[in-house]
Formats: sequence, C-alpha cells, structure tokens
Amino acid sequence: MSTSEHPPTKLWLPLWLILAVAGIAVWVVLLNGPEERRAWRSLLVNFLFFTSLAGGIAVWPPLVAACNGRWHLGAERIATAGISFALPSLAALVLLWVGNALWAPWQGIHYHQGIWLHPDFVMGRDLAALIVFWGMALYHLKKRRDGDGKASGTVLVLVYCLVFSLLGFDLVMALDPYWHSNLAGGYFFMSGLYIGITCWALLAARRPDVEPDLLHDLGKLMVAFSLMTTYLMYAHLLPFWYENLPREVRFIVPRLHGAQWQPVSILLLALVYFGPLVLLLPIRAKKNRRILCIISLLVLSGLWLERWWLVAPTFDPAPRLGLHELSLAAGFAGVLGLGMTWMRRVDRGRP
Repeated sequence: MSTSEHPPTKLWLPLWLILAVAGIAVWVVLLNGPEERRAWRSLLVNFLFFTSLAGGIAVWPPLVAACNGRWHLGAERIATAGISFALPSLAALVLLWVGNALWAPWQGIHYHQGIWLHPDFVMGRDLAALIVFWGMALYHLKKRRDGDGKASGTVLVLVYCLVFSLLGFDLVMALDPYWHSNLAGGYFFMSGLYIGITCWALLAARRPDVEPDLLHDLGKLMVAFSLMTTYLMYAHLLPFWYENLPREVRFIVPRLHGAQWQPVSILLLALVYFGPLVLLLPIRAKKNRRILCIISLLVLSGLWLERWWLVAPTFDPAPRLGLHELSLAAGFAGVLGLGMTWMRRVDRGRP
C-alpha cells in the first residue's frame, strides 16, 4: 500500500474511536434508565446485524474460491478483516446471556419445547457455535496466509451456514416461542451473506485504485443476493398467508397488517428487497465508485432496519427507533471500524 493512503486511514481512526466510546457510553447510561428492557433488546438487534455483517463478509472470499473464482483476490483482504469483530461479537453474546432475564421471553416459563428453550441451553449452544465459527475463520485465515486454504474455506462456508442458521432459529424465531418456521435459519444466514456482500462493495468502492470490473462483480452479487433474500422472505410468508394457521401468521400480522409497522415493511420492500434491482440495473451504477458507494450505504442501512424489524415487533406494538437502538449501532460500527483498520495495518506488511 502506498504512503498516500496512510493519512485517510489516520483520519478514520479517531472517528471510529469516538463512535465506539460515545455510542457504548450512551447505551450504558440508557441501560440504567427506565427502559432497561428496550436497551437490552437493542443489544440483541445490533449483535444480530454486526455479527451477520462480520461473519458474512469474512466468509465471502472462501465462498468465491469454492466456486473457482479469482476475480476477488484484489479485494480479499478487505473482506477477511471482518474477522476482527470475532471477540466483540462473542463478548456481546456473553453479555446477552448474562442479562437474558431482562430481554428473553424464556425466563421462568416452561414452553412446550422443554429444555430446548431453557435460557442457559439456548445461549450456551449459540456461544459454543459462534466460537466454532470464529475459530474456523481464524484457522482458514492462517491457511490462506500460508498459501493454501481451499479445503478449510469450503469447511468455513459449511460451518457458517450451520452456525448462522442456529442463530436465526434461536435468537429470532424463538423470541416468539409459539411461532414456527423451517425457513427462519436459512433466511437468516442467506441475508447475512447479503449484508456481507453489501459491506464488501461499500469498502471496495472507497478505494481509489479499485478496478471497475471488480465493482461490477460486487454490484451484480448485491443484486443477486437481494433477489435471493427476497425470494426466501416470500417463500417464508406465502405458506403462512394461504394456510392461515394461527401459529404461523403471528409473524405476518404485526409486521404487514399492523398500521404502525406496515410503513416500515414497505420501506424495507423498496430499499432492501427490490431497491438494488432497480438502483443497480445500469452497468454504470455498478462500475462507478461513488454511485456504488452511496447505494451500498443506503442498502446497508436498510439491512440494519431489517434486523430491527425481525426483532422489535415481537415485543412492541409500535415502532420505537431512537437512542436506545442507534447509540449501540454507532458503538458497534466504531468497534468494527477500529478492528478492520487495525487488521489492514497488520496485513499491510505481509506479501
């Protein structure tokens, strides 16, 4: 990396640090306020989004390599820097475990799932699974630095699918113990790849030396995974609608038919599910750094709203979006930014 790229990096470091410290500090203050449960659930929302982002972007290079692709090699290190969020994501999950009595619906209630929804079993298996995923990601990174990594990358993709499916079942679907969906896990890990590719496109578009063809490939993948995520959500909701079973429509009714949440659902439909198809349809939009950067940032913001939309209507009849949710989003963004900047500096001296 040339020395001309050092000053921008140095300018970003204070911003990430301010975001991390200020955002987390504000959340801690709110945690001791009158809406303590809302603050804990904002931790869950941001854990789900930023862990999906970091895990999704880290798994994209081995996913491309598993398909015998090589177009990504010039931007591979941008994506692998997502591994820097491993410890913060594990710390957030441990914190959620410690405070689960204040946000989880399973505390002190015996549901028909029995021990499967015991709080300690839920959080314990999710923590163990996430440790396995990040451990595999670090092992694959080591193999890549040694010039290998084909087999470990394939295993990492498989582990990602299994672990993030479990997180989707446990920390999204099980928030309403009476709602069931076989697609909840698949939707969660696939939308995590959507978040990851969008972030990868955003970070790549910020580089002045990036090749337009690389941006074109990333933009096409954004469109492809927006359509895949849309399909899974549609396949997720269609059987609920035509079967009209009480346990299944519990997910649809507040989000699509409730007067308060319906505008949020329409916004997500326009921005997250069909937005990339329209905005990135022209080739110029995919190859132009500034255009792709703006579109990626918009879609990434919409995907954060999507994670909030998956969680919040289960507990709140009306949308409440404020400092409780956004302060921790800023804090986690700062932590992720610091980690990825540090990891790029470590990689700078490597061949």
